[in-house]
Amino acid sequence: MPGPVFLRGDGVTLRPVEESDYEFFHRHANHPAVRPGFGGGSPASADDVADRLEQMTDSDESETFLVCADDGDPDSVERVGEAFLFDLHKQRGSVEIGYWIAPDHQGNGYATAAAELLVDYCFTERRLHKVDARVLAFNDGSRAVLEKVGFEHEGRRRETFYVDGEYVDADLYGIVEREWDGLDRGDASAAEGED
Repeated sequence: MPGPVFLRGDGVTLRPVEESDYEFFHRHANHPAVRPGFGGGSPASADDVADRLEQMTDSDESETFLVCADDGDPDSVERVGEAFLFDLHKQRGSVEIGYWIAPDHQGNGYATAAAELLVDYCFTERRLHKVDARVLAFNDGSRAVLEKVGFEHEGRRRETFYVDGEYVDADLYGIVEREWDGLDRGDASAAEGED
């Protein structure tokens, strides 16, 4: 059973990663539909995955969360992916986000809901100014998630990752706090307060 809820969103929850989640992460770290999105080429052992998760958990510059599908029934919570923050620069007030959803759960809006939760957390609870993200040029699904959440395309780093035998570009995205505050996300509670 996944750990306690840290953030609750539209059909998903973000939860602290626990040792019982490591097998789920290991299974998907090597999955051909997940691995290329991160530009990784080497197989990840169970120890590699555990080391990465423990380093992220112990670091002041990163946080990682288990993404769970959540229909409100505590007995039907299911692991569906990972969402994480890294390269936190407190002085600049910026951080980068990343996420992946297991192939069997893609297409259900979980990545978008998780990204929205993370961005809101960064601005409202962490009091950051800017959230960055990067997407490998072939990853149209991740690009669509960022654009739905309100990120702006800021540029491209040419041939910066090596994936499946070729160098690929990475598109750079960002959103600043004032843009997030100004987005109409269909928040019913905000609409109720308006006359």
